Amino acid sequence: MVEAEPKPAEPNFDEDGFLKTVSAWNRAMAQSLAEKNDIGPLSESHWSVIEFVKNYYRTNNTGPPVVKICKATGLSRAEVCDLFPCGVVRGAYRLAGLPRPPGCF
Repeated sequence: MVEAEPKPAEPNFDEDGFLKTVSAWNRAMAQSLAEKNDIGPLSESHWSVIEFVKNYYRTNNTGPPVVKICKATGLSRAEVCDLFPCGVVRGAYRLAGLPRPPGCF
């Protein structure tokens, strides 16, 4: 009898689909979350927002406000909203692997 390879551990998500362990994030996970949340297909603009949000969080231990996302990426508020129609928190923050902000939802 051949033993089955153990399945890799699933990342730990909260009840709203936010990653509990930021260090478990990877690009494939972001792509999967995008598909589950009807975002995308992910473009270079999506990735520029996601990467900015991740890096901002690493530095500040909080997600950035939309105005900082716009300034850093060169996208307008409307363009960011078009990329993440479910909102920046439910879209960009979630795809970047950030935890759900306190008081959100």
